[in-house]
Amino acid sequence: MNNMLFALAILSLILIPLAPKLVRLRIRVLRWLHWNWAVNLLEKHFDGWVLFFRINLFVIAAVLLYVGWEDLHA
Repeated sequence: MNNMLFALAILSLILIPLAPKLVRLRIRVLRWLHWNWAVNLLEKHFDGWVLFFRINLFVIAAVLLYVGWEDLHA
């Protein structure tokens, strides 16, 4: 269990620099689905969405590391 928590935490830390590419991929998928209103919203507030995803990935990594560390010492 600990190895899986640490692996997911490392994965989320690795994805932090890739957040702009993930948002662009989301825009591409939404454009493919012809959801123009969602594409316009993401493009208009691109920097804010990238910051939102980076903060979420960091929080997920911190929580997983904390839970894994506490489980390791229990």
